[in-house]
Amino acid sequence: MMREQIELQAKEALLQGNYALAAKNWIQGNCMPTDEDELKEIFEQVNKLNEASPSPDLCAILGLIALDNNDVFNANREEALIQCVQWSLLGIKIDPDHYNCNRHAGSALYWLDDWEAATKYYEKAAQLAPSPVLQIRLFNILNKGANEPDFSALKIQPESDTAMEAYNAGVEINRLLEWHASMPAVQSERLTALKRACYSHAYKLYRGAVVEKNGDLLNYDPHTFSMCCNNFAKEAIMQGQYESAIAITTEGMDYSSFLYILQNRFGAHVEAGHIEDIIEDGTRLIDEYAEEMDLLTYFNIVDHICNACMELKSYEEALEWINLGLEVYYTLDPSDPFTQEQEVIRCFTNFFIYKAKAENALGIKHPHESTSENTDQLLEKMPDNPSILISRANTFIEAGNFEKAEECYQYAIHFASEKGMDRSVQVAFYNLGYMQIVHIQNTGHALESLEQSIAAGNQDFWCYYWVLHCAYHLSENDRTIHYAKLALQALVNQEGITGDVIGEIYEHMGTAQLDMEQYDDAIENLEHALRYHEMKTARENLITAQANKKSSTGFLRKLFG
Repeated sequence: MMREQIELQAKEALLQGNYALAAKNWIQGNCMPTDEDELKEIFEQVNKLNEASPSPDLCAILGLIALDNNDVFNANREEALIQCVQWSLLGIKIDPDHYNCNRHAGSALYWLDDWEAATKYYEKAAQLAPSPVLQIRLFNILNKGANEPDFSALKIQPESDTAMEAYNAGVEINRLLEWHASMPAVQSERLTALKRACYSHAYKLYRGAVVEKNGDLLNYDPHTFSMCCNNFAKEAIMQGQYESAIAITTEGMDYSSFLYILQNRFGAHVEAGHIEDIIEDGTRLIDEYAEEMDLLTYFNIVDHICNACMELKSYEEALEWINLGLEVYYTLDPSDPFTQEQEVIRCFTNFFIYKAKAENALGIKHPHESTSENTDQLLEKMPDNPSILISRANTFIEAGNFEKAEECYQYAIHFASEKGMDRSVQVAFYNLGYMQIVHIQNTGHALESLEQSIAAGNQDFWCYYWVLHCAYHLSENDRTIHYAKLALQALVNQEGITGDVIGEIYEHMGTAQLDMEQYDDAIENLEHALRYHEMKTARENLITAQANKKSSTGFLRKLFG
């Protein structure tokens, strides 16, 4: 393995007194041992050699350990950084132009928040070798305390021979963008483009060494390559390049897999609509990384898996995941504010909806009393959950208690409006209107409820159909024509609508136009109605419209079948 080869080369160089090569491999190759005991042994060996005969390269190796792995000699981070400065200054005293000693001195002081002292060493290091990371840090130092720095003054050259340098520059720019979210859009776009250029350059260098195995030992770092793939893929996702993001994350995961890279690939699959891949990656996330993720992430992943299973009509598998999500939710303390967060409620509500649909598809029936009892138990935990209130209203309708059902719908509308849950508002008003038509047979109230559902943003075909039905039977001709047109427009996105339903829409519109003496339009729409479905009312009203068109008397007789 190349990583072992470069580590071995560094150790042999150290034994042979070639400290420059040892420092180059360990620092530029980012290949210090991950085993703490092995690293401690190297530290003690280098420290002993440096105490016997100080060398800037040995000081640089010690400085690297102090910056990245101080626990091997001092668990106190601040004390370790101070020691890093002392080793670096010793190296600089021997060789003022030693790049790594100047850089390490600057970095230690930078993390000690002594930015003024760090400037001298960072500027010297930047003179000795170009570094986009140091350009950013010097900019940070120059603008310390400034609320709105002049980002146009930040110039960065992403190109570097070292992949780690380009990758870290991307990380630093990303941190700047997060710190200064209100920076001018022009500079935000410029820095975002620079960040992506840094990740892209690092990706190419790492890929050449790791995937293509081009012999570039110093850039052979499989784990950091995977981290770079993760960040680079996130940028692709933000640009809507989902297939590219999937390919990049998959490539990185071949060398090192961790929660965030799998989570990003999962997210790309969700955005791209890859249903089977959503289930596969989601299952792996829950199986391998559930303990590492926060509960909100957990619920979101399970929610997406459930939705994908429902899309594939894999109802039994969907129920397994739904029950898992509900089981975890029920373990939470109902008084915990987390349970009332909107995103958590959304996921829980979806589980509840998926469960009803899956059980219905599988023919699983629950006694009415049992369903009501379960819903009441849920309402005790979440009395302001609109979806559960809507569900409870439905059980009241099944029991014939329409007054209680209406009360639940009104509460659902109230809480959904407060929380900005537009879809719940739409559904509650629609269900209320449907109940008022079918069960209570109060067409006027139904018209009001359905129009409020539409006003809340409901563009579903059946909502237009029922409000059209109400307007027609109330002889509201203008509204009949208006909603008929909307229903016909919504047909484009609605499957399974039979000819008799479409014919009825045209018949209602044509009859309303006949009533308003719009004979040409009435004839056209009534003829359309008869093409879809033979109806006595449409046939008779068509004859009436044709007769009145020929006469100039304006006499009109509307027939009802």
